[in-house]
Formats: sequence, C-alpha cells, structure tokens
Amino acid sequence: MRKLKPSKKLKSNKDSLKISACYITKNEEKNLKRSIESIKSQVDEIVIVDTGSTDNTIEIAKSYGAKILSSPWNNDFSTPRNLAIENATGNWILFLDADEFFAAETAKNLRPLIVKADKQNNNGILVNLVNIDIDDGNKVLDTTFILRAYRKLKGIHYIGRIHEGLCMANNSPLDKLVFAAKNMLTLYHTGYSAAVNKNKARRNLEMLLNELKLTDHPEQIYGYIAQCYNGLNDRVNAEKYAILDINGGRRETTFASSSYRILLRILSESPNRMEDRFKFSKGAVRDFPETPEFHAELAECLAAHKQYAEAVNEMEIAIKSYETYDGIEPMLFSSEMISIAKERMAIWKKLI
Repeated sequence: MRKLKPSKKLKSNKDSLKISACYITKNEEKNLKRSIESIKSQVDEIVIVDTGSTDNTIEIAKSYGAKILSSPWNNDFSTPRNLAIENATGNWILFLDADEFFAAETAKNLRPLIVKADKQNNNGILVNLVNIDIDDGNKVLDTTFILRAYRKLKGIHYIGRIHEGLCMANNSPLDKLVFAAKNMLTLYHTGYSAAVNKNKARRNLEMLLNELKLTDHPEQIYGYIAQCYNGLNDRVNAEKYAILDINGGRRETTFASSSYRILLRILSESPNRMEDRFKFSKGAVRDFPETPEFHAELAECLAAHKQYAEAVNEMEIAIKSYETYDGIEPMLFSSEMISIAKERMAIWKKLI
C-alpha cells in the first residue's frame, strides 16, 4: 500500500507558552493556506471548526496537521467560535478569519508579543487590521485595531449571532488589553473586496434583521445594520439605522464611527440638507474628537455658513489631529487631503 505522507509539523517553540490558532471555515480554499502560512511558525497548534465546506478547505487544513471539528451552520457565528475555544489546548488563543493574514515583515513578532503580554499579565492584544481590496490592486480601504489574540481564561466565550463579542465568564468584556504597535504587527483582511462585499452584506443583513426581532439590546446592532444597507446602496435604510445607532452615544466597538461616516457621506451628496450635515458633523466631532476627517467635515459646514474664522480653526485641528493621530478608529484622512485642507484655509482666510 502507498505510504501516506505525514502531516506538516508546526515548529517547536522554546518558551513554555502554548498558542492555539483557531479558525471557523466554510469553502475557504482560496484563503486558508495564505493565512496559515503567515502564522504557522508562531503557534503550537491549529484548531479549525468547519461549518460545511464542499471545496478543498478541509484537505488544506489537514496538510498543516490541524485539529478539525465539524459544526453545522445555523446562522450563528458564536457557536463554532466557542467550539474552537473549547477544543484549543493553548494558554493563548489566536483567532483569525481565513481571509486574514499577517504581513510577512511583522509575522515573526507575533509570538514574542504574546509572550510579552502574558508576562505583563495582559489578557489580550489589539492588532492593526488593514482592510484591502484585492480586486483593486490591494487598495487600502481603511485601518483599525481589533482583538485577535487573547489569554484562554476559564469561561471565556463569544456572544451574539453575528458581529460576536468576546466575553469573560461573567459576560463582561475582556479586560487588560494592550495595543501592538503598527510597525510590529499588521494583519491584512481581504473580506471587503468588491467581489465579495455585496454578498456578505446581504448575508449579514438577513442575520441581523432576524437578531433584531429577538435581542433585548437592539442598540448593539443598529450600526451593523446601517453598514449592511450602506453596502447594498440602500441610502434610506442606511440613514435610518445610522441615526438610531448614534442616538445611543459612542459604543466601545471596532469602527464605532462608521454610522457617522455613512450619514455624512449621504448628506454630502444632498446639497439641500446642509443643516442636517452641519448637525451631524458637530455630533461626530463631539463623539469622536480624535478623528481628523470629522473636524475637516465640520470646517466645511462652518464655511458654508460663512463662519470662516471658525472654519479655519476647525481645519487646523483636523491637520494637527492627522499629524499626531494614535486612536483606534480608522483614519481616512491622507496627505492629499491635507493639501486640499490648506488650500481651503487659504481661501477662507481671505474671506474673513
């Protein structure tokens, strides 16, 4: 009989810390190998919960010696995630989506950063996530910080059917989090590329609307619903749910500013709604004062109301915020926008 080739072994690590890489998958043959290749030398085991793949996903996982479990898909992301955690034997969990992979020049820092966080008694690491569109020359869509590595505490688990949140045993959010510097660890995500964005929005919207009927905390998902409608170019419903979201105040979640961004984009395309744009730009600056583009937006509204001195002052804040930015919200301001901002200020100064 033909001898079977042994599975690829993960490299042994000298320190005593054990790291488990976890994934949930379904038909990820195009993505999974790239993701595992980026982390295989930094982890001690790979745990994959598959929710019904019909392609070569499982064969790829087996080639890396992964522990593979099956969980029927029931429109609930938390169930397979929790199954993965339960079957991981590591002291720390690295939980990635199959369409995420670490930049080659920073991947080597993953284990040392986890070891350092462990020694400093931290419970989780927030990683710089860069969303890229592989259908548009790897164009950067936005960046944010997101929790991807955490200590396997007793009772730690995910809650929520979609946009699931990680909680400790008492259902409180995980504490003692630390940021990994952008130059030390960068994670790329291809899941919002043009080719998959609308399909993902449709799938997520159906799940979110079902959850909306059942949840006791609808305020936690209004923003996600707004994002889905925005992705489907449904401006009316995107605006409706974005307003519901921001009425609840700033939420401590990844990309919490998205509802303001959706609203301001919609309103900027409607010249007859300047007063609404003015009102929401003030709210954006109030709730997200660290974000430069909101100051720039407010500056434009002030100028439209012929408040040129105030507009100059607000734009100067935008530029300064850009130069010193260290927030966790995505920053979409760029050097090109800075040049435009300075040109706008020059015009306003002449009108003062």
